Amino acid sequence: MIWPTIVSKLFSLETILAFETKSMKINLKQLRSQKGRKSAKNLLIIFLLSTAFVPFTYNGSYDSIGTVAIVVFWSFTIFLTQFLGHGYIIEVLDKRISWVERPFYRAAVGVVFIVLYASLAFMAVNLLMNLVFFQRVPYDSLQDAIDSSWFAVKIAFVISFVLTSIGFFQAWKNSEVAKEQLNTQIVTHKYNALRDQINPHFLFNSLNVLSDLVYEDQELAVKFIRQMSDLYRYVLMVKNEDSISLAREKEFAESFSFLLKTRFEKGLEIQMDFEPKPNEHIVPMALQLLIENAVKHNEASSQNPLSVKVVREGDFLKVINNLQSKSLKEESTKKGLENLKNRYAFLSDQTLEIRESKEHFEVLLPILNVEA
Repeated sequence: MIWPTIVSKLFSLETILAFETKSMKINLKQLRSQKGRKSAKNLLIIFLLSTAFVPFTYNGSYDSIGTVAIVVFWSFTIFLTQFLGHGYIIEVLDKRISWVERPFYRAAVGVVFIVLYASLAFMAVNLLMNLVFFQRVPYDSLQDAIDSSWFAVKIAFVISFVLTSIGFFQAWKNSEVAKEQLNTQIVTHKYNALRDQINPHFLFNSLNVLSDLVYEDQELAVKFIRQMSDLYRYVLMVKNEDSISLAREKEFAESFSFLLKTRFEKGLEIQMDFEPKPNEHIVPMALQLLIENAVKHNEASSQNPLSVKVVREGDFLKVINNLQSKSLKEESTKKGLENLKNRYAFLSDQTLEIRESKEHFEVLLPILNVEA
């Protein structure tokens, strides 16, 4: 009874795979069909435009169908090479020079390249067509060739204006879309920052420490509770802030450090050797995150004390700790540091720096100067 079941499952699997393969082939055919229709539509537009311009490009007589065919094909070839070349030039320039950041420079470079290409492409098509159909060289001199390309330059300006306008408005539209995406990312990062602000394990550990202190040292327990109260009041207060004054952040970090040192006693030393200035700001809870990371990933015991220092280094706050890995390492997702980097990226051109050696781990937080 087992074999019929296996055979039926294999048959079902083969049927599913055959169906999926057929679906992929259909999708590829549809995609190719859509691209083919778009290309055909573009060729038709170019053909109609080139035909409409025949009276302006050819002043001779239409004495035979062959002459008409040559003239139409000639005009079509000119327009096709112009549109394809201009499209490629604009595509390359759009990738290298931003319309939003340098609009005038982008326009000037585009005009120069398009006019230069238009002249060369026009002369090349004319030379090729004359050699193929009439076995002659159409230009007596270089000056004659340049003079004959003025028509192409006029066409180039028209095409350049159309494609440049499309490129500019497309870039403007993309920048607006990017702004909306940026706003969405800011909201997302704010949410992530709130979610990652206080590690639940820290809360549980703090409550355990508190339960012991209530019986051992009631005075210290009261101070511990006040510090915890200040800690969580600050969390609620800054939840909608992009930046906070460095002085208030230092007070919060000191409250946080008090709770940690109460828990680890002689196993942890935290020093904050800097004085905040009035207009200096920092990303909320950045110091708390880095101090917590140091405790999370390193051993902190009386035999191997963990030292965390916060000092000023130029326009940065440097948070440095000695490296002494735990015997049982906690897996690091590095989401906290990544989140902090992204939050700084929204507020400043200065980036958060990370330095690591065999003995120390350092993070440099940019100090934000905010006018009062």
